[in-house]
This record gives sequence, C-alpha cells and structure tokens, in this order.
Amino acid sequence: MLARILFVDDDPNLTAAFGRAFRKRFDFHAASSGDEGLELMRTSLPFAAVVADMRMPGMDGVEFLAEVKRISPDTTRIMLTGQADLETAMEAVNKGHVFRFLNKPCDEESLAEVLEAGIRQYDLVTGERILLEQTLTGSVQTLVDLLSVFDAKVFGRSQLLREYAMKMAGRLGIRNPWDLGLAALLAPIGRLAIPVDVQAKVARGERLTVQEQEAFRTVPEVGARMVANIPRLKSVSRIILYSAKDFDGEGYPMDGTREDALPLESRILRVATDFVEGLRLRHSRSVVFEQLRLRKGAYDPVVLAALGQVLGADPTAEPETTHRLLDIESLAPGMLLMADVLNPDGMILIPAGTRLSLIQLERLRHLSRLGRIEEPLLVDVPEGL
Repeated sequence: MLARILFVDDDPNLTAAFGRAFRKRFDFHAASSGDEGLELMRTSLPFAAVVADMRMPGMDGVEFLAEVKRISPDTTRIMLTGQADLETAMEAVNKGHVFRFLNKPCDEESLAEVLEAGIRQYDLVTGERILLEQTLTGSVQTLVDLLSVFDAKVFGRSQLLREYAMKMAGRLGIRNPWDLGLAALLAPIGRLAIPVDVQAKVARGERLTVQEQEAFRTVPEVGARMVANIPRLKSVSRIILYSAKDFDGEGYPMDGTREDALPLESRILRVATDFVEGLRLRHSRSVVFEQLRLRKGAYDPVVLAALGQVLGADPTAEPETTHRLLDIESLAPGMLLMADVLNPDGMILIPAGTRLSLIQLERLRHLSRLGRIEEPLLVDVPEGL
C-alpha cells in the first residue's frame, strides 16, 4: 500500500507537476490552501507526510503545520520555502516542529528523498506508539480482569463501559481514543481506597454517613492521583478526574470547570458510565436512555446524542436479542452475561453486564467443578462468536 502524502501549495502548476511525478510512488493528495489542507486532514485517513509552502494566501505554512501537529501529531511535516532565513526556520521549528526544509525551486528527486525519509519517520513513530498502546492496554485489561475476581460489581463491567465509550468517541470524531479506553478500564480504581465495610454498605443499599458519602464523591480524584503515577498516563488521569462531574459544573472536583472546558473524553465517560450502570438496574436501553435525557445539566447534549446514534436510529428501540442459555464449556471470551452468577448463598460472583474474559472463564470453570454455581448461564453472543 502506498503511503499517503498531502501537498499544500497555491501554485496549481507546481502541484500538478509533483502529482504526475509521484503518483506511482505515493498516494498523492493536494490542496491549494491551508484551510483546504486542514479539511482533508480532518475528514480523511491519516497522512504519513505533509508538505507545505511557506508563503500562501491567508494561512501561511507555519500556521498550517502548527495546526497539523495538533490534529495529527504523528504526521511528518515538511516545508518548502523560498526564504532561507534563520527567523523563518526558527518559527517553523518552534510552532510546527518541521521535520525538514527544502528551498524552492525544489527538484522532484530531492523532494522524493525527503518524503521517503519522512515516511520512515512516520512508520517509526506510529509503530512505537501502537506497541506502547497495545502493551499498556493489555496490561491494564489483565489488571482489571484480576480485580474483577475480587470485586466483581465494581470492575466486572469495565469492558462493557469501554465498548460504549469507544463507540461514542467514534461518533464524535475522536480518531485515537486510546486514552479514553484506558480511562474507562481504570475509572473505578479509586474505589480501592474506600474501606471494605463502607463498600459493603453500598452493595447492600444501606444509608451512608456524611463522611462516607464524601469519600465516595472523591473516588475520581483518588483514582486520578493513582493513575498519574504511571508513566505516559497523565491524559488518562485527567479524564478520570472529571469523569463524574456534571456538564453544568456541579460535582467533584469543585474547581469551576464546566461545559466545553471539561475534557471531551470525560464527558463521554460520564454518559457511558451512567448508561451501563442503568442497564444493570433496568435491563432496558430505552428506559435508561430516557432517564439520562431527563437529567438536565448532567450530560453534554452532544455526547448524549452520540449515544443515541450508537444505539441506533431510534435509541428507544430494543436490539434484536441474541441471548442464549449455555453451559460453562460452551462459553467464550467476549460473551456478555445477561444475569448475575450467584453462589448457593445468593452472593453475586460475577454481575450481569460483565463481558467475559479468559480469567473469568477459568474462574467459572473452577466454580462449576466445585458445584458452586448452577448451569446453564444466560449470555448475549456477539455476532461472529
């Protein structure tokens, strides 16, 4: 597959010439202005490299490449300039983090060599990032699966929460919601600091003291501090910090942050969390979605509309059921529990709404061999399983 290249220059003859020269070497795209180039960046697949002329009407090359860095930080940025002066170079490096400069006029082979180097740089950066993200996500997922064994109610639905959050992020145009996915998995981690007896009161539906209520309200702050200690997860920490705060600014942390000043990922996580929790109680998407819509000021209307899009053209319509009763040996990772798994004393071992993982399946097999659970279990089977 050819690497995607974007060439931005207001000279149509130069653009056409490079297009003819490079069409067999690169997936070549062109724009005649910075605004047109940014629109392509926002609405199409990522580009490995972007070449921009320094002097263009309206938005110049420095401004354009600085915005490219914000929109697509992995894309390699290259500048063409007829002004080989130090001031221009310094401004471009500081604002746009330019990979290479080329003076105009520039021959085709020189530009091609720089583009090849830029593509190698892009592949290196994206490869390292993907490896890091996959490693961290896999590690966190294993941690959460283990925590769900000890606290099924709190951590058992983390995977389902992540799925809804990621789908909403896609509807809202977030290209790389990796940090949101991690925040969804780690959001409950602050509850580990809550005393076990207090958590037991919550599980039994008992009334909490003022001090205990205060402790639960600060769970996102505690979780954010815990996650902030992990390298490369500062953005995840900030998402968790504001994940329980109302869109109108009510709630913790009480720092005046509200509406669009709240991280978009936090607003998504807030809606997804309350929706998944509502499903546990109501088992009806239509009822839960309507409940969320009635809570004025709690949620970002744009994010709530994205949830409606995820649920379908009619968010109040229930999906076609794919529920099946299966014995333990027929279960597979990815299936969704539709009913609580109870021990003989009626204690919830794994709650409804849990997306089954390998660890949970092994636990179910051991419990079945010990005769501590009844089969079959009611599960939702995703398409393809």
